[in-house]
Amino acid sequence: MSDLVKLALALAADGAARHGRQVAMRMAWVAVVTVVAAGFAVAAIACMLAALWIYALPHVGAAGAPLVVGGVLLAISLAGIVLLRYALNSSRRAPPAANATPALLLAEATRLLKEHKGPVLAALFLAGLVAGSAED
Repeated sequence: MSDLVKLALALAADGAARHGRQVAMRMAWVAVVTVVAAGFAVAAIACMLAALWIYALPHVGAAGAPLVVGGVLLAISLAGIVLLRYALNSSRRAPPAANATPALLLAEATRLLKEHKGPVLAALFLAGLVAGSAED
């Protein structure tokens, strides 16, 4: 009986090693394709920025074209930072409670109103202005 168990364990180990090699090869290909795609994306962005520079040169002059391209790069980097912050903060938030009772929600709203009275009143004022202008 122990020989049969040893044979089964050897076959399982061989299958796991073969499967592990396939997974490792697949992960290596994913890494290679990702690096190549990132390189192509960087090249495409560089080409677009060069085209923008060439297009902007006659319109805004020799000093304005680099400013336009720099502004585009700054906007792209700021958008990336905002997206990164959003992605990092959204993973830390706890999911809302599915079984929240109205009393619990009212107690939480009251607590938030007491802690942040100014911003809540400003938001309510702006909401009233928007609702009032929408009726006209």
